[in-house]
Amino acid sequence: MHIAISWDITANGAQWTQIDERMRAAIQAYPWIRPLSTFYVVKIYGEANRLEIQNSMTAVARSAGATVHFLITPAMVGGQYQGFLPADDWAKINERTA
Repeated sequence: MHIAISWDITANGAQWTQIDERMRAAIQAYPWIRPLSTFYVVKIYGEANRLEIQNSMTAVARSAGATVHFLITPAMVGGQYQGFLPADDWAKINERTA
């Protein structure tokens, strides 16, 4: 089971970095890969994990002091991503989506 998450932060420099670190902290407990700048594929173990991540990111977005938008997919089982990425990224994505 996995989710995909992406976010945009309207801030610069140190503030952007601090907010981005707080967003990433919400997924640190889970295996993830970042194939694009702020697009993450995250392995989860149930809907409760998705809700925990969503709640953590919502708290960051509300308290950031800058505009933070994020999008989180429903929990998914299987599926196959398509695109143009470095070859080793595909193995890492498949580990998280299998």
